[in-house]
Parts: sequence; C-alpha cells; structure tokens
Amino acid sequence: MTGGERVVSRGVVRHVVVAVCLVVCAVLCMVAYQLRVGAEFRRAAAEASASASAAGVQVGAPYPADVDHLEEILSIEPGYSLPEGARVVSVGPAVRFEEGFPGGWGYVIAFTAEEQAIRDYAETRAGIVDRTLERSPEVTQYTDGVEDVDLRDVSNPMSTRFGRAVLVLERPLGRGWLVIRRGGR
Repeated sequence: MTGGERVVSRGVVRHVVVAVCLVVCAVLCMVAYQLRVGAEFRRAAAEASASASAAGVQVGAPYPADVDHLEEILSIEPGYSLPEGARVVSVGPAVRFEEGFPGGWGYVIAFTAEEQAIRDYAETRAGIVDRTLERSPEVTQYTDGVEDVDLRDVSNPMSTRFGRAVLVLERPLGRGWLVIRRGGR
C-alpha cells in the first residue's frame, strides 16, 4: 500500500466513524423523545383518573361513588346488600385498587349496624359463623381487598370475601365496609 492509499483509507475510516456517530446520536434522540412523550401521556392519564376519582367518578364505573347512587351500586351483582337496619356513613371510590389495577374501578361503602344484624348478615352473605367472626386473624392495610379501607382507627379488623366483594368488619362488631371491585383490561 502506498502512502497516498493509506491517507485515503484513513480519511474513509474517519468519515465512516463520524457517520456512525451521527446515526447513533439521531437514534438516541428519537428514543429519548419517545420516552418523554410516553411519560407525559401516562402522567396526563394518571392526573385525569385521579381528578375523576376525587370527584367520585371512576373511568369505566357504571355509577358515581356517592350515597345518591347506593341502590344502583348494590345492584351491580345479585346479592350485594347491607345488614338489616344499616346506616350508610359514606360511599367512595376504590382509589387504591384503581391505581394498582389498570382499568379497575370499585366502591367502598362504609356502614354502621347493630351487632346482631352484622352477625346475621355475615352468616347469610358470607357463610361466617360466630366462632369465625371472633377468631379470624386481624387483617392489615396490605391485605388484598382491604387497601381502600383506612384501618388506622379500626380495632381488630377482619375481612372475608363473598362473590366479588370484600367485607371488612371491626371487632367488636358495629362498623363495616363493603368493598366492591371490578373492571380491568
């Protein structure tokens, strides 16, 4: 190889290296742009969902989460009801469930009732007998189906499932929460 050919070869190699670097930079810029756009879209969707949930409206839910729609909410599935003589304290959206389960929606119905009415309800709806009510282990905030019930001021909580609902009860009996969850992709 002569000296002139080496100079041309080195020049070609330099041009190829520069071209490859430019292509790599362009690809990295496109990937970064796509990631940014995707993150902005996810953030906007989360903000829209959070603001809707704060207003008691959940994406995909058939009814707003409020006391005015209690009868409709309970009619989502046959068998949903509350204990005899229950007083509804609140109806809210299952926000934590919705956050952890894309497309999910649900309701948390807080109620109070007489001890015997809750015992009868638990036996009729969930098949729980008195001994089970008393001896069931205490649940935590991390128990599936309980994440939307604030357990900080609940003494000795227990939970059970019936159908697609979760029943959370405070012991001694007097307060309860019916958690209805649905949806998903």
